Amino acid sequence: MDASLENFTDLLGKLPAITREGLLVHAMRMPNSAQSLLLPRQLAYYYQQIPTPEAGAENIKPSGYVCGVSGRNLLPEVNFCQDIRAWRARLERSGVKVVKAASFSGRSIRDHIRYARKIGYPVVLKPVIRNTLFEEYIKDIKNDAELEFLFRQSRELKKQKASDLSASPYAMTRLSEDHIDEHGRKFLPLSVRYMVEKQQQGQQLRLIVAFGKIVAALTKPAGAKQWQQSADIHESYKAVGRKVAKVLQGMDFLRVDLIVDNPLEPASDDNHVVIALSEHLKCYKLITDHFDTTQAILEQVAECKMPDLSKQATIHVELSGVSNGLRLKQELTDVANVLALGLKLDELDEVTGRVHFELSGPTWALASLTWIYANGLGINEVPTSVCCR
Repeated sequence: MDASLENFTDLLGKLPAITREGLLVHAMRMPNSAQSLLLPRQLAYYYQQIPTPEAGAENIKPSGYVCGVSGRNLLPEVNFCQDIRAWRARLERSGVKVVKAASFSGRSIRDHIRYARKIGYPVVLKPVIRNTLFEEYIKDIKNDAELEFLFRQSRELKKQKASDLSASPYAMTRLSEDHIDEHGRKFLPLSVRYMVEKQQQGQQLRLIVAFGKIVAALTKPAGAKQWQQSADIHESYKAVGRKVAKVLQGMDFLRVDLIVDNPLEPASDDNHVVIALSEHLKCYKLITDHFDTTQAILEQVAECKMPDLSKQATIHVELSGVSNGLRLKQELTDVANVLALGLKLDELDEVTGRVHFELSGPTWALASLTWIYANGLGINEVPTSVCCR
């Protein structure tokens, strides 16, 4: 982390993209909660009342979030949404136009090449079962040689990374052994499928749906880097977004991405396609350029008002599952210094592996440090839980 770090948006830009949405929700919920409990894989619980035996802990129910996704999105539907073939089939049966694509397993010899030739290059390659935290896809594949190389490379098991520990239960389900080639390299099981998708030309249109309503519409012309708010898109596209949300019952929050010819003209059979659906709204991509809109969306997801992130506060933190007290002390001191936080650290309880400390400083920095420790971002001493009060 950079020692010149001064504010929250700077920090968001320095952390891996896969952790940013969860941090946004945590920064809102922690100051509005009596207790926050953070667990690995970006699982977070927020209690309005501290659960104690005297308070009837078994009756105090927290709000739960995984990777910044609200628990209002039902788990079966989220897992369904992560299977591209599944949601494509459901949308197509409901009359929603989706991008041309087909899936191929590791056993494919030339079928994926023949299909790419049929639909025409360039194409996009992506896993059929999407990762919980981020979408790994490769676009601008222009010929047979590129596709063949990337089809094989994408399946190769690489050194463990954050996403390996954070995949959805659905994506982690492997009913066969990893494949090992003649050179000893490990690959995903041959049954794991990848999607070859036609890369569409046109403007990107992103619809954010909350409780069945379109709460934000953004466009990005081809080649542009920034999303632009578009209040005057044609009503027919909003109807597409609402229809998708209705088809995917159980998804109170949903991002719908389309490619369109012109968002100001009516949607027809040949001028738009849905290219992606996700439970991840990607608010971290919008918060700098479209703060007011992003704030309104986050307040619905987090179910609370956005706090004053610059306000000074003090919290008490308990880390569990700590193995090395000296390493923790050094790392924690370093991170607190970078974030300009006051730190009062107790000694590690060697028997229980727990340590308590007090933090003082800006609300955004308090949220950031606890999130960093809960998710092992650039540190070695990763606890099994982080409890904040």
